[in-house]
Amino acid sequence: MLFRASINGEWQIRAWFNNELTLPTTPGQRTPSTLNQTHYAEQWFRLRPWLTVGDVFAVRANLDVTRAIILGESTRQVELSRDSRSTDLSPFSHGIVDLRALYVEWTSRIGVLRAGHQQSHWGLGIVANDGDRAPVFGDYRNGDIVERIAFATRPGGARSPLVLALAGDLVFRDRLASLALYDVPIELGPPPLASATSVEQSTRRTLGGDWGWQAVLSAFYQDPACRDQCERKRVGAYAVYRGQTNRIGDALMAGFADVFARWEWPSPDGTAKVFAAVELALAAGHTTFVRNAFQPNGHDVFQHGGAAQLGVEREGAFRVVLEGGYASGDAQPQDGVQQRFTFNPAHRVGLILFPEVLAWHTARSASISADPRVVGQPPRGAELLPSSGAVTNAAYFYPTATVNVTRWMDVRAGAVIAVSTSDFVDPVRSTIFGIAQNYRGGNPLARDLGLELDLGLHGRNTLPGGVKLVWGAQGAVMFPGRAWDDGAGQPLPTRYLGVVRLGAEY
Repeated sequence: MLFRASINGEWQIRAWFNNELTLPTTPGQRTPSTLNQTHYAEQWFRLRPWLTVGDVFAVRANLDVTRAIILGESTRQVELSRDSRSTDLSPFSHGIVDLRALYVEWTSRIGVLRAGHQQSHWGLGIVANDGDRAPVFGDYRNGDIVERIAFATRPGGARSPLVLALAGDLVFRDRLASLALYDVPIELGPPPLASATSVEQSTRRTLGGDWGWQAVLSAFYQDPACRDQCERKRVGAYAVYRGQTNRIGDALMAGFADVFARWEWPSPDGTAKVFAAVELALAAGHTTFVRNAFQPNGHDVFQHGGAAQLGVEREGAFRVVLEGGYASGDAQPQDGVQQRFTFNPAHRVGLILFPEVLAWHTARSASISADPRVVGQPPRGAELLPSSGAVTNAAYFYPTATVNVTRWMDVRAGAVIAVSTSDFVDPVRSTIFGIAQNYRGGNPLARDLGLELDLGLHGRNTLPGGVKLVWGAQGAVMFPGRAWDDGAGQPLPTRYLGVVRLGAEY
């Protein structure tokens, strides 16, 4: 058949419920502040249309339509997060339609050429992640998008297991950059030592306008039996050089090296498979994004992290995965070397500890840093402080199990236990008060981040016309560790979260 086309896609809606999260507020203000969001409903359409002409030419796209919170409460004073969960359309979502990919692909006898608006992914996704892979708990979010020209070839011939790929990128959107400009309203908390009748204010901050260029080279061994998109049996290395400038002239020059391996083997009885995967990453360079009075010439960058998985799976029956990860921390953020490694936010770990508690504390810290009443001149790079749900400055263990109780329903269970890999220091509070503190003004030497327990139920039923109805629920409880104690030694209350899930895939 010469022409083939499809418009695959899905519609999803989520209802979230959680207890209130108390967050730090403007230094000197006695009134506690909260996230202000205990329930909300979010929905989105994700479409993945494609067109092929024979086996040579293809056009592929990926887009979100109306991804937004449609009911419930809005967050407050976390606007610098790229996933701020505001009831307004997030400026980072690019409005009603978020075009995530639109590129052409040409397959020839010597390799594959792709050009256009593309998603970027490598390995387990701790550095480059396309944000289009469903995690065990939570949903895929964000993702790296680039304007890319890439060529991949098998230098040993079509049956060779060695693949070489070279790409040149203009970064459209990722954790470090956004090509588009955004005007973000920054809600200011009550002024220090204000009375109860004080009126809160807001200001505005322009973000984005970043020009990030990347040269990407990867080489990997892949099982010849796998197609080009198969990562079940792959071992390789990925190297990136990135040069980036923002709209006020600050710059980043850094290299990223990443090695990845994943392989699988049949069980002795042949009824299941065992698999293992590992990704290790290193970043080194120099940046002036966060230069300040202590380091007027900027900071060197030296960060490292990694993740590993070991699992067993029997198709249609169960899947058990043991995952562990490490992200370097930075106990002295003013010493001239940026050492805090941050995973890509689209690599989801659990439901509460990293996606909620750490995400909102780092986002509130960024909001406080952008308050001109507190620090006079807001520091550069405040928009880089929020983790947006990513693992950062932490070592974690994340076991999960999925058991198919029927052909159309599975039960999932998981846990997250984590510690900080360095002193648990909030760089903003350390700057304001001149001494190291955690995000709640407590002792930064405590490193126990806590324990999280997750449970979920997922169903999938086929309807007439090939449409699949997907439904389920997820819940989690987190017992915070001593790293979250405040200045008076009071612990962070136990956190609870529940999610009701409904959607359709076609």
